[in-house]
Amino acid sequence: MKTILSLIIALFFSLSGFSQELKSTKSLAVALLRATETDKPVLLIINTPRMADPSYLPPNSKVSFKSALDENDVIAKIDQAFTVYKTTIVDTSIRSIIHLGNIKRFPAYIFLRPNKEIFFSDFGNSTDKKKYLSMVDKALSAYKEKSISELEKEVEADGSNNNNLIKKLIDFRKKIGITNNADLIEKYVNNLKISDFDSYENIRYILESGPYADGKAYKLIYNNKKLVDSFYKNEPLQKRVAVNNAIISNTMMAAAKEKKVSRAMAGANFARSSWTRDYRAGEKAFNNQILWYYNSVKDTANYMRTAMYFYDNYYMNVSADSIKKIEARNHNAAMPSPFPNKTVKMVSKEKMDSLMKFSTTKSVTTQSIVTVTSSSSNYAMELNNAAWKFYEIGTKNINNLTKAMLWSRRSIELNPLSGYYDTLAHILYRMGYYEEAVKTQETAIEKGKQEKTSVANFQSELKKMKAKSL
Repeated sequence: MKTILSLIIALFFSLSGFSQELKSTKSLAVALLRATETDKPVLLIINTPRMADPSYLPPNSKVSFKSALDENDVIAKIDQAFTVYKTTIVDTSIRSIIHLGNIKRFPAYIFLRPNKEIFFSDFGNSTDKKKYLSMVDKALSAYKEKSISELEKEVEADGSNNNNLIKKLIDFRKKIGITNNADLIEKYVNNLKISDFDSYENIRYILESGPYADGKAYKLIYNNKKLVDSFYKNEPLQKRVAVNNAIISNTMMAAAKEKKVSRAMAGANFARSSWTRDYRAGEKAFNNQILWYYNSVKDTANYMRTAMYFYDNYYMNVSADSIKKIEARNHNAAMPSPFPNKTVKMVSKEKMDSLMKFSTTKSVTTQSIVTVTSSSSNYAMELNNAAWKFYEIGTKNINNLTKAMLWSRRSIELNPLSGYYDTLAHILYRMGYYEEAVKTQETAIEKGKQEKTSVANFQSELKKMKAKSL
């Protein structure tokens, strides 16, 4: 079974329906081509798979799925100004846009130039058409401004010596959600004086730009460690977490691109240090980043060695009952306050079985998915992915396959999904246990039918297993 992606969906105050009346192209590629031909920028609407009605609602309330995006004047204004492409978060053609724009709140409205540059974005649903009419006006205004590529050319032409231009480019990128400004902040600090690092505003600006953990910018701000400590002591938790995530992500992405293991180690060490006194969590974060790096640069030997240590140490040394208790505790910890706009409730994409419960007297409750991020506690998914990765690598080493088989069996013990049985069946087949592989694949098909998911691929793989042609 190919790697199963886990999404944790935060449900917030709004609604989830999209208009079906807007004219939508068949693909992003078609939309970009049409935008080039018509000089009408692209409005990319990213929805989530349709959810069921909320399980919990305040008394005397109901759910409204009506969206002002359906109103005729809103539709007319959007169709006149933009080339529209509507899709969902599972569309692989938009992954790079979601990643670059750091899109985590859905439904998302991403405005693109014909060259695929983001120039404006918004999110959420509303029954008030003013939201969408205002959004269109703001997007059209942003479209008239200089593009990122134009600003980049100005910075390059200026020899990177003009901090006003560099800051303008960084600010524009941050405004549309781009958190990877590490290369730009390196240029920015080159034009600063040592005394400039005595400014809290400068320290904060550099940190918020996501500097490389081994870069000059990050090293220079520690000329005033007191101000750095002050940032991590006084800024809101959400901002501190965002800064740390940006530093780790930017450092690791650059390390993988350059195949620079020293930079990967710097990023992984930063991830470890971000856990302060929680040494086990820090060590897990370090190994997780290193594992990602080896996988990204296709260093199979180091990946497999690190993976065996990582999953055995952090996933297999804990009993299934303990894991279930940990996940239940994490789930309960993420439960919301009964007051709106205080906390959002986190639920898995697999379940999507509950929504935020508000203590409110309003009679209409609307819903919207606003945050998507990877799970921190989905042991079953992580173990399944690791097992499948070993199979996908193509190893025939019986010790490696045995590890993968044990991880796969544990994932099923924790969460018996059809895809997890499919993973186990493939590993058993590779190990030469053909009869058991067939029986396991048949279970995958049975489970898939119960889950009401497509089993065509499972059935195709079963035929190959029976014919020993996999």
